[in-house]
Formats: sequence, C-alpha cells, structure tokens
Amino acid sequence: MHPTERPLAIGPRIKFLNHAFTRKFLDITRSAGADDFSLMHNRILGFLYCHQQRDIFQRDLEAAFHITRSSVAGIVKHMEEKGHIQRQSVPQDARLKKLTLTPLGLQLCEQAMDAFEVVEAAAVRGLSPEQIQTFLSLCDMIQQNLTEKECSHAENHCIPD
Repeated sequence: MHPTERPLAIGPRIKFLNHAFTRKFLDITRSAGADDFSLMHNRILGFLYCHQQRDIFQRDLEAAFHITRSSVAGIVKHMEEKGHIQRQSVPQDARLKKLTLTPLGLQLCEQAMDAFEVVEAAAVRGLSPEQIQTFLSLCDMIQQNLTEKECSHAENHCIPD
C-alpha cells in the first residue's frame, strides 16, 4: 500500500486529543497553584471526593486505578506531605489507615473540577449539541469494540457520563 493510500488512523488522533486535553487541564490547575500536581494526583483527589461517604484505603486506589502498591504508597506519601490528604486510623483495625481529603485537598479538588469544566467548554466550542452527541456515541462504540474480551481490564474504568 502506498503511504498516501493509508487508511485513516483514529488511534493517534485519540491520543493527541487526550494529550491536548490533559495538557490544557494541567496548565490551568498549575496556574491556580498546584505546581507539583500530576494528573494522577487529581484523579485520586476526585476519587476521594466522589467517595466521601465511605472509607477509602490505599488498596481501593490500587484497584480503582490499576496501579501498584508501591506507586500508591509514594503518591499518598507525597500528597500527605503536601497537606492534600490525611491518613486516619480506623477503629476496627489499627493497621488500616483510611484516606480523607484535608480542607486544602478539598479546595484543590474543587479547583480541578472548575478547570475540567473550562477545558470541556473549550473542547466543544463551536460544536452543536447534535455533533457532541454523535461524537460521544462514536466514542461509546469504539470503547465497546475495544473492551470486548481482549481488553477486559477496561470495563472497570470509570467513564464519565
């Protein structure tokens, strides 16, 4: 096949969109004072924020984000040192430490949610509601195609509505 006859590749386009969205999001959050914050820090803050009604432990983060115990331990230690989260003992098992947001962590989480809304609005600027719905439907179809059997871990990922 001649290089000019290659079929359109959506994978690189999806990766580019993800990278552009992430870069814009991190630019906004960092300009608001979260200089040393990674995307994973933001995701963990969001997870803790969304699950405030129950106890969350490091193992829950391991499972939710499919990352290793050592990775979670390092991230949690960093976030605790920065005052974003705190570890608290639970009465039923002194070895377990539940993770909770501090007031600073809650503030950063709210700033991140605001930043997400700004980036989301920029991403859909100029698109009609019908175009947005078509795009989301196509994404759902692609996700369905990719999560059938050969990619079973993806079915546990939280995709926002």
